Amino acid sequence: MRIDSILILAAGMGIRLKPFTDHLPKSLLPLGHTNILRNLIEQSEEYFPGVEIYVNASYLAEKIIEEMNNFPITIRPYIIWEQSPLGPAFTVTNHCNKTNGNVLVIHGDNFFSDLSISEFANSINQKKQDVSILLCHLRKKNAARSLVIENEGLIKSISEISVSDSSENVDQSGDNKLVWSSSGVLVIKKGSLLNFIPDKGASLSPSLINHIANHGELELEKCTGTRISIDNEKSYLAAIEISQSSENLFNRAF
Repeated sequence: MRIDSILILAAGMGIRLKPFTDHLPKSLLPLGHTNILRNLIEQSEEYFPGVEIYVNASYLAEKIIEEMNNFPITIRPYIIWEQSPLGPAFTVTNHCNKTNGNVLVIHGDNFFSDLSISEFANSINQKKQDVSILLCHLRKKNAARSLVIENEGLIKSISEISVSDSSENVDQSGDNKLVWSSSGVLVIKKGSLLNFIPDKGASLSPSLINHIANHGELELEKCTGTRISIDNEKSYLAAIEISQSSENLFNRAF
């Protein structure tokens, strides 16, 4: 299976990461010798060589554009600028239908080890046919942000779970069972969104992902390596610690 383009979603304001994001987009927050967005781009270049990369930007977009200009022109990502954020579902649908190819979508607040991305890339490359794929990880139900229902490796539905920062790691229900949750990476097969009409401001989950699952096949791919969704201070500090103390997570020299 071939990936035709990669879309990194980086338009969000990062409200829950203030004051870190008062003067810097969430995706540009420093991680050791790099930053969140640069890490994702370098991983994309490494494991999906030659594939065009797009980055959507809105909040403090000029800073993201400045960062992109630091890349050599031969591998410089394209910018999709939004004067005001249109929402991930709208941005992704528009890009998929405009480029008319297989698209790898990555949330721009993700921190992955190279092992996580390389294993996912290898799995995609080994696919004999084009398919849509959602990267997922196992979490305790009381700490999960989304709940993925699957059957024999095919996703049937996804739903969002509202979890406050204060209760994210506290089991109030006694339910500690492991459930599948989205890892924020989605492969969208060519043509999957031709009949999908997104609501402005909507996220990918649940509507867009459920549309793909209900109108075709959406495979579940297990995320086995290190992965952190950097959406609050606690997760950001955890990512910093890992990036500084675990150089063996990466095959690249930043």
